[in-house]
Amino acid sequence: MARAAERKQAMLDRKPTYFTGKPCKYGHIAERRTAKAECIACETERNNSSLRKEYMASYAEKQREKLQEIATRWQKNNKGKVNANTAFNHSAKMLRTPKWLSPFEKLHIKCLYQVAAMRSKHSEIAWDVDHIVPLKGKTVSGLHVPWNLRVIPKKENIQKGNKYYV
Repeated sequence: MARAAERKQAMLDRKPTYFTGKPCKYGHIAERRTAKAECIACETERNNSSLRKEYMASYAEKQREKLQEIATRWQKNNKGKVNANTAFNHSAKMLRTPKWLSPFEKLHIKCLYQVAAMRSKHSEIAWDVDHIVPLKGKTVSGLHVPWNLRVIPKKENIQKGNKYYV
């Protein structure tokens, strides 16, 4: 009965969560969502499960054209945000490009981007230039230098995300 009273009070106070101190049916002692009375630990496990990841991957595959259309429409309607993000990413890359790079090393970087473009044009898959150590990682920050770049399939680069794998 105490759980219902705590939830009711949280609803009256317009709080998103409340805490009972008692375990959920799966044994978690954690806050609960006021809207559903659901344990936040259970919610986190469900959202991070491999089944959910598989479902989302298959959904994205089935709805690829629709999702692309939505993204294109958003970009058209939000030119300012798109331009701001592009400028921010460009400046971040420039800040991480050392001034001491030789002309040959700068040319090497341009060549890597040209290789990625040519591979994309002449194959059935898209290619990207990947920063091995991300420019803006959570735990590390790499440089925009030739020895930190590699040409890999775009799908692989997206899966890698902004992470560094040793």
